Amino acid sequence: MRHLWSQDLVIAAIRERDCNGLPLNSQALLEEDPNLLAAGRRYFKSWPNALAAAGLPRPVRAYGRQRPHGYWTVDRLVEEIQSRAQRGEPLNASAVQRDNNPLIAAATYHFGSWSEALRVAGYDPDAIRRNRHHSPQTVKAEIQELLNRHADLRVNSVRVQNAALLWAARKYFGTWAQAVACTRETANANQPD
Repeated sequence: MRHLWSQDLVIAAIRERDCNGLPLNSQALLEEDPNLLAAGRRYFKSWPNALAAAGLPRPVRAYGRQRPHGYWTVDRLVEEIQSRAQRGEPLNASAVQRDNNPLIAAATYHFGSWSEALRVAGYDPDAIRRNRHHSPQTVKAEIQELLNRHADLRVNSVRVQNAALLWAARKYFGTWAQAVACTRETANANQPD
């Protein structure tokens, strides 16, 4: 269904985006809400004119998803690190720097180093560094070691104890459960009859 716009609806939509903290630059709207951008230009002759009609200043060009100054607090940093681990994303510095450089910068500012930020978030930075270079064979070897120790292999436990292993298992085997099953199959195949 096509949205019917008016000057008042454009102004209301702009103000709603502003209240929700969403970017108002034309580049962001081109990706997120091109219909609003087109309506604003149609009714007000330009996007800056539409913003002025809504009582807002001309936006500063946003490069990426920048956080406002003062956004990162110690609690938010710990929460974001733990959230990355829960999603199975790698926690080694080079991967985080590639994916979310502001997180590394803020963690270094608040904690002095990425390693210290990991420690405060409840992770062992040495284990994360050690497990950075995985292959299907190293994943299976580490899982076999966990099996031999009768360690807790539930995904939530592994996520907390060794997020890098979980991430690598998902990378090479699709899921944690498939990686464990494959390791067990290999171990059973190598057992003498």
